[in-house]
This record gives sequence, structure tokens and C-alpha cells, in this order.
Amino acid sequence: MAVPVRQLVPGDEQRLSDFLERRADSSMILRANLRRSGLLDSGSAYGGTYVGAIDGQKVEAVVALYWNGFVSMQAPYHMGPILTHLTGLGVRPVKGLLGPLAQTEEARQLLGLRNAPTRKNSREDLFALDLGKIAVPGNLSVGRWTSRRPRPTEIDMLIDWRLASVRETLGGPDDEVIRAEAGETIRRQDGEGALWVLEVDRRLVSMNSYNAMIPDMVQIGGVFTPKDLRGLGFARACVAGSLLAARKTGVERSVLFTPKENASAQAAYRAIGFRVVGEYGLVVFQ
Repeated sequence: MAVPVRQLVPGDEQRLSDFLERRADSSMILRANLRRSGLLDSGSAYGGTYVGAIDGQKVEAVVALYWNGFVSMQAPYHMGPILTHLTGLGVRPVKGLLGPLAQTEEARQLLGLRNAPTRKNSREDLFALDLGKIAVPGNLSVGRWTSRRPRPTEIDMLIDWRLASVRETLGGPDDEVIRAEAGETIRRQDGEGALWVLEVDRRLVSMNSYNAMIPDMVQIGGVFTPKDLRGLGFARACVAGSLLAARKTGVERSVLFTPKENASAQAAYRAIGFRVVGEYGLVVFQ
């Protein structure tokens, strides 16, 4: 018997939250955005349209199409009917896919986007860390290096760093749209208290952010170190510092994902204590 598929609406929040909590590590974007914006899609940051498979009172699968055109999913079952319903709503074009690797591959096929050109098509490892087990880099633990929130006078430089990161990971020109998006992202993260930098000898050397936050868990993203400063342990210390700060507020666990072939990033995260708990897919269409 087919499981009913429908758009999730206000009143469905708790049953969706219960479902996602059982798959917490691979559902951080969904969990954080649900907490921020609920189930009404206003088109503003973090908002999205959610479609799920509901068996009785229980959510069995969900896919969300967010304000930025990204599809995020936790749909081990019923992917086809959910995507058919979601795309039939005509909310907005799909610009990217994000979720457990096997699910992103299935979704891309079902959406007819298997051969669509991409700016990024990445198979990633999903890492997790209990924050009671952070391995703190020595220079950070003794205070030679400082992890902190950025100052207002540093925001323009961090926007430039964000632009450099986007060009490096996605390619393409530094046009006005990309620059505006970089500025909006950095300023929003700073306003949310989600942006962190590492200072060494009075100079900023690395940055990262919490790109998803709930009271007991954060997801690390936006890690960037200028090319001439790489290989010195700065990114590792920047991430560790931001996690120490999160731990002080009661956060107990962190997750992140990074490309399987990015050996240097993987080594840095493992050195802090992160361990692989799954596979993730990230697709950005042209």
C-alpha cells in the first residue's frame, strides 16, 4: 500500500523533527532550517517548501526545496513520489542537491538532471565529533593563536575570502551576483554569531562558520585559509576554536562534510577528533 505524500504544513513540525532527530548527523541543514523558519516558505533565508511521506502520524521521508534553490533531503524511501509532488508545486527552480550520497544520486536521476552541467559534483565524507573529545591544537591551547568573532572592520576582507573560496570550489567569474551573495552570506553569518576567525601575530589567517545550528549540535562550513597560509595548521585551529566556543554554550556534537579527495582537509579534521560517519553528496548546477 502506497504511503501518502503531501506538503508539510504548520502543525507538522514535531513529527518532522522527531524523524530528523533519529538521523541527526546527516540531517543538520533540514533540522536547523526547520528550527529557524518553520514550514512556511516565505522566500527568505532558511525558508523552504517541505514534502514528506507520512505513514499514519509518522514522517518516513522528507525533501525540502529551499529559498536558494537547493534541495535538501532525508528520504531513504519514497523519493520518486516526493519529488513528483514537490516539483509539481512549481515553487522555484532547482539549483543544487545536498544530502546523503545515495539519495542525491537518486534524486538527480529522478529529476532528469543526470546530464545537466554542473559547477560542482562532489562525493563527500560526512564527519562527526562529540565536543567533549576535541583535540585542541597546542598553539591555540596555550594562547599563541586566538580564535574569536570577527570585528566590524574585518568584514570586507572576509567577504573577499568568501569570494575566493567560491571561485576556488565552484569556478566561474567574480561577477556582481556572486559578490553580492558573498556579502550577504558573510554579513548574515556575522549577525547570527556564526562566523569565526583565527588571529596569529595580529593577522587574520583563517575563517570558518557554523552553517547550521541547533542547541545541541553545529555543522561546520565555510572553512577558508588563503593559499599562501595553508599547511600551517591554521584551519584546524580555527575550527577547533569555534567548537570550543560552541561547547561553552551547551553544544555537544558537531558535523561537517568535505570532498573525499581533499586529503589535507580530511587530515586536519581527523587531527581535531572528527571521524567519518557516512557519505554526502553536493551538486551545484550551472
